[in-house]
Amino acid sequence: MGKFLKLGVSIGDPNGIGLEIIIKAFSHQKTLNEFIAIVYSNVEIIEFHLAHLKLDLEINVIKSISESLKGKLNVFEISSSNFKVDFGKSNIQSGDIAFRSLSTATKHIIENKIDCLVTAPIDKNTIQSKNFEFNGHTEYLTKISNKNNSLMLMVHQNLKVGVVTNHLSIAQVAEAISEELILTKIAILEKSLKNDFNIKNPKIALLGLNPHAGDGGIIGIEEITIIKPAIKIANEKNFRVFGPFPADGFFASEKHKEFDAVLGMYHDQGLIPFKMLSKNQGVNFTAGLPIIRTSPDHGTASDIAGKNKASFKSFMNALYLSKDIYNNRKRQ
Repeated sequence: MGKFLKLGVSIGDPNGIGLEIIIKAFSHQKTLNEFIAIVYSNVEIIEFHLAHLKLDLEINVIKSISESLKGKLNVFEISSSNFKVDFGKSNIQSGDIAFRSLSTATKHIIENKIDCLVTAPIDKNTIQSKNFEFNGHTEYLTKISNKNNSLMLMVHQNLKVGVVTNHLSIAQVAEAISEELILTKIAILEKSLKNDFNIKNPKIALLGLNPHAGDGGIIGIEEITIIKPAIKIANEKNFRVFGPFPADGFFASEKHKEFDAVLGMYHDQGLIPFKMLSKNQGVNFTAGLPIIRTSPDHGTASDIAGKNKASFKSFMNALYLSKDIYNNRKRQ
């Protein structure tokens, strides 16, 4: 068992598409044979989704990770509550299940009981509680890992796009960006490109914050006062960082292909072009943490939950990216 990667999967919101994509991915025996797959869920929830999808999957219910087996879907029970799935509905009960799944899986990866964690989408409203006061997975996992910073890095093949700020409102972005924060994110990105993706001498592009990268200060001064000085310091530290580039034309002109990664200033600036280019097959990787966590690049998709319409390609890519990163780290 030791030579197979132990892959933990949190189910996200059970009323969303999380379990649909999980079950579809592991309904392929080839995928099950690649990992020791451990899903953190109530068994009844798994059985409900299997019946709903009319899929047959051999389940191994476990109380200890040592009981998990290759070739079967191992289910680590997280609760004795009799939860009833209600597709597309947001409620406190589904948020509680999502948190129990995530917190148990996170505890196990921190304790080195599993090797990687793949998280299905949560409903950021229903999961909120005294135990989860975060804007998303990234912030929660950073805190649990006892880190002050991490990097949301979107990955699809050779395309890698990170963002300096994560889940912030537009009104908060300009105030949050600083020279220090940009340098911190550059350092995390460069280290991840080397250690997690085996890129020896990475080349990084920085996007500007303002339209046209500020137009020389006419539209905004952050490029002049914050971003350019950060690039200068980064280059003095022998990082290969270039920019700031106007965000609007950067991807349209395919300039991203000249770099190993792109660092945007805020969420939508990076994720909108990324999702368009990756065609909903990308992966969200939390770089800069001692643990390996990936996820599909989409949400709970409540509008199609229960309709057997969800694609599992992004989730499948998240499974295999976690394995690649694990193997690259082992080679260091």
